[in-house]
Amino acid sequence: MKNEMRTIPNRLDWMDWAKAIAITLVVFGHLRSDFMSYIFSFHMPFFIMLSGFLQKKRPLREECIKSAKSLLAPYVLYNIYLLVYSLFTGEYTADYPWSMAVGLQWNLSMACRPLWFLLALFWMRLAYAALPLKGSYVLALFCGLFTWSFAGSDFMSPTHNFFQVFAAVICYPFFVIGTLMNNWKGYRLPIRWASICYLIALSQVVIGLWLAHMNGFVNIFRCNPGDVVPLFYLSATLVSVGLMQLVYYAFNRPNCYIQLVSEGTLIIFALHQSIFWPLRGWMPQGNFWALSIALVAVVGLSGLAWLSRRYCPVLIGKWK
Repeated sequence: MKNEMRTIPNRLDWMDWAKAIAITLVVFGHLRSDFMSYIFSFHMPFFIMLSGFLQKKRPLREECIKSAKSLLAPYVLYNIYLLVYSLFTGEYTADYPWSMAVGLQWNLSMACRPLWFLLALFWMRLAYAALPLKGSYVLALFCGLFTWSFAGSDFMSPTHNFFQVFAAVICYPFFVIGTLMNNWKGYRLPIRWASICYLIALSQVVIGLWLAHMNGFVNIFRCNPGDVVPLFYLSATLVSVGLMQLVYYAFNRPNCYIQLVSEGTLIIFALHQSIFWPLRGWMPQGNFWALSIALVAVVGLSGLAWLSRRYCPVLIGKWK
C-alpha cells in the first residue's frame, strides 16, 4: 500500500490529512453536540476551500466533461440508491423523482440532502473554468454581495434552490480563496518559522470561531449564512485558512489510510446520513458519543471507499 501511495506524483500529503479532517468535521457536525453551531460555521467553507485549492484551470469544455464524470455521474448513482433507500424507510413520496431530477434536496429526507454539495461544486468548477482569473475574482465578489443582499429572503430560500445554484453562489468566494491560497503559496513558509506559524494560525482559528459565535447559526444548505453575511465570510475564511496552515505544518507526511479517507470523501459525504437517519432515535447523545459515532462512520465508510476504489471508482469520482 505504501509503495502504491508513493508512486503518485506531486501528491500533497498534508492535503490528504486536511480532507480527512474536513470530512470528519462534516460527519461530526451532523450529529447533535455542543459544537454543532461552531462546526457549521466553517466546515463546508473549509471543504470548499480545499476543493478550490486543488482545482486546475482548464478549458470550459474539458472541465464540463471532467466534472460531469467526477460529480454528476456519482450524483445520479447516489440518487438512484437513495430513491430505493427511501422506499424501504417509508419516506418516499410522489415528489421524490422530480425533486431529485431538479436538484431540490430540500424536498427529500435528511439522508438525501448531503448530495447538494455535488451539484454546487459542479457549478463552481464550471464558473471558474469559464472565466479568466480576474473574472473569477469579480464573480466571487458579486456572489458575496448577492448573498448579502438576498440571504433570508423568500427569493433565496432552500425551497427555491433548484440545482443548488444558491448554494454555489454562497460558496463560490471560498472556492476562489482556495485557488488563491494555492497560487499564493503563503502557507509554505520555511519550516524554521513553524512555531510562529502555529501561533498565527491558532489565533486565526480562535478569532474566527469567536466571530462565528457573534454571527449566529449558519447552514449553507438552508441558504442561511447567519445574522451578518460579511461576518460569515470573514469568520469562515479565518478558520479555514488557519486550519489549512495548521495541517500543513503538523501533518505533512504520507499515510496510506488517511489517503484512503481523502479519496473516499465523496462516498462518505453522500452516504453518512443514510446511516444516521434511521438510527437517530437510538443513538446516544452527548459530545463524546457524537464524536465516537462520527469516527466509526468515517472508518466504516472508508472501507466502502476501498471497495469502490478497486471495483467501482465512479462512486468516489474516479474513472479507470
